[in-house]
Amino acid sequence: MKGIASQLAFFVRGRARQNLKVLLIYFAFLLVMMLTYATVFRYLMWHTEGREFSFIAGIYWTITVMSTLGFGDVTFHNDIGYAFSGIVTISGVVFLLIILPFSVVTLFLAPWIEQRLRYTPTLELPANTHGHIVVFGLDSITRLFVRKLQGRNMNFVIVTQDYDRALKLEEQEGLKVVYGSPTDAGVMRHLRVESAQYVVANLSDPENANICLTLRSLCDTPVVALVGDPEHQVLLQQAGANHVIAMPHILGRFLATRATTKGAMAHVLDTFGALQIAEIPVNGTPFAGMTLAQSQIRQKTGLSVIGLWKRGQLTIPTRDTILDDESLALLTGSSDQLKSLEKLIGDPDEDDLIFILGHGHIGCAAARFLERKPVPFVLIDRSENSVCTRHQPILGDATSRQILMDAGIERATGVIVTTNDDSTNVFLTLASRHMHPDIRIVARANSDENVDQLYAAGADFVVANASVGTSILMNLIDRKASVFLSEGMNVFKRGVPVALVGKDIVSSELRDTLGCSIVALKYPDGHMDTSPEPTAVLEPGVSMLLIGSAEQEKAFDSRYPHSPKKKFAE
Repeated sequence: MKGIASQLAFFVRGRARQNLKVLLIYFAFLLVMMLTYATVFRYLMWHTEGREFSFIAGIYWTITVMSTLGFGDVTFHNDIGYAFSGIVTISGVVFLLIILPFSVVTLFLAPWIEQRLRYTPTLELPANTHGHIVVFGLDSITRLFVRKLQGRNMNFVIVTQDYDRALKLEEQEGLKVVYGSPTDAGVMRHLRVESAQYVVANLSDPENANICLTLRSLCDTPVVALVGDPEHQVLLQQAGANHVIAMPHILGRFLATRATTKGAMAHVLDTFGALQIAEIPVNGTPFAGMTLAQSQIRQKTGLSVIGLWKRGQLTIPTRDTILDDESLALLTGSSDQLKSLEKLIGDPDEDDLIFILGHGHIGCAAARFLERKPVPFVLIDRSENSVCTRHQPILGDATSRQILMDAGIERATGVIVTTNDDSTNVFLTLASRHMHPDIRIVARANSDENVDQLYAAGADFVVANASVGTSILMNLIDRKASVFLSEGMNVFKRGVPVALVGKDIVSSELRDTLGCSIVALKYPDGHMDTSPEPTAVLEPGVSMLLIGSAEQEKAFDSRYPHSPKKKFAE
């Protein structure tokens, strides 16, 4: 049935869809013609022969005459009737038996046959193919990933065993596709996996495991697998995957860290040795409304404010930047310095109450993250999650105002919106903002196209599946010493370039010229300065931890091409 449906889909898309409109107009013309003939038939029968027939009988007579069947059970017995019958017969031959079949063949059947004969799926890559990326499974993440590869002119191939999808991807989207079973060793050989740069497995978890095992029987090419269930991560590693990306776990952590509104330690984004990067809402802090210089955050705690988030926009602050109530401050420093900030703010974690709307894999991962803090939370979903039995949700429709009110949303400080449907997420975000204007809303975007709508609906932070997954994949493929931190924000580690040796941080002008900032310095003896002074001198052998966008990282590497890339694990 699926194959038949895919064949029929040809006739409702592209040029065929326009032709279908023409055919429908023609059918309407035939219908009007038949109804007219049926009406004239009844009139002539009554006025020339005195016989009365129903309108249904008139339609029946018209069909038999136009189709030349002529059963003969209803006929005229006068010259006018004979003439009229001849006209109906001739028009039936022309419009029903000649033009209609010709139109169907010309507009639909011939193009379909031509397309099927013209397209021959690729079954094997050339023998000299090497350094390519093999992608099994195309979804929002790998589709964006492929666009990134195209933008950088990197060689890749998508594998599918769906003939019609292969046809669509190659002819309509211009992507390189190989048609075949992803778990077939022969197909693997035809993909030249032994000379590939990377293999990305993005099918179901069992299929991904099969891909890894099949590949390992042939070669040692690195494999990155995306798993749907975080508990399957270990199994994929045992099957031979070099890297396993548990997107529900990663997205759940991203959502949870941005949903808490009290306590600096509640939203540490990442840790690099002694350095921690954290976010904290400005609202409710002693320095709300002050300029960065007036707040004296660095002087009082040792922390550096390296960015300000406001409704999805990141700005690099200067001394005169005002710390707005609706902003989130992006901070770097040590664990002790973050504790100092927490004492300065004086808001304990226990004051938080987070609502999680949606109890799927990602909602469950967010709940587990908050549980470890601990931060109290309330889960709401229409049905129980059979996989995540650790948490008991409130069963009900989260779009219902009464459900949210009964659950105590007026006491909540943050909301995580994480259903599988972006339209629902937009509506839930809109409803939560309307009911609680001061609440902090973090929303999941399943498609990048809906990020702007979620911000417009009132979200303070949006985490897009495709952007997060693609950034992680690109860093793995490039073997970059950079980590995806947030939308549009990377942390990367580089050795001090020769051109900057002997200069201090201020005179390096990295922030002014490239837009990226040095947030930490790691010295050859292992010591890490988590809050380097602007006057700190950049010495040979020192590693710099920088923060900036992907474009700024690229600009740094372009300006200082010989700067060694370091790994965070070092």
